[in-house]
Amino acid sequence: MKKFLLLSILALCLNVNAYDTGGRFGMGVRFWGTPLITFADVKIDVNNVIGFEPSIGYYNIDYGEGGGYDHLFITSLLMNIKPVRAERANLLFKVGGLFANNHYNTFAILLGLGIEHFVNDNFSINAGILSGFAHTSSDGYSASLTTFGTQITDFSLVWYLK
Repeated sequence: MKKFLLLSILALCLNVNAYDTGGRFGMGVRFWGTPLITFADVKIDVNNVIGFEPSIGYYNIDYGEGGGYDHLFITSLLMNIKPVRAERANLLFKVGGLFANNHYNTFAILLGLGIEHFVNDNFSINAGILSGFAHTSSDGYSASLTTFGTQITDFSLVWYLK
């Protein structure tokens, strides 16, 4: 049974009818989690199996009544590995990192799973989930926080250039 499953997965990975994304460049918008954070998103597909997705985002944190607000600048880089490709959709394994900066510096290693669906030859909708290991430290204090299992929903709209 395991051999049959492995052969089936291999056959899906080598699907010759898959949508060709090699060498494509796309730009769009990405939305992450709660609170909603918006990013400027770029997709660069090296070949049909590997692509990179750098993003930059900015978020205002509101601390409520009398608490004021703070700014959060976030940069991320994800590598998308596409083991299963179909005619208009790709399964994505996502691996990457994140850096966030305000009064605290946050570094994260992210892992996730997603789907990229091409509505037409130039436009794709991406949906997925990310989890990982995050480390936060303060600029002026010795406080440090390390967590595992941070859950992020990942949704993006990308327009590919020809």
